Amino acid sequence: MKSILSSYIDMGIKKLEVLLVGDIEEEEARIALAAELYREGKTTLKQAADTAGLTQWDFLYELGKRKISYTNITVDDLREELNKI
Repeated sequence: MKSILSSYIDMGIKKLEVLLVGDIEEEEARIALAAELYREGKTTLKQAADTAGLTQWDFLYELGKRKISYTNITVDDLREELNKI
């Protein structure tokens, strides 16, 4: 087994074991998994950063490199907020 990834989901810890093929490093896989879970809104920023094994600031940098919004605000949410002003 080359990699064990943990993710905090639904107030519990779930363990995911993944066989990594080729030259994919565990750190790269952790960050990719955490970024995708965050993009889908399945984890908080802190949970995703913890899953990636990074600080929140470093995880925000990784999100930027992947062109993933750190706000998770939809266009409809933004319109609603603007209408309140």
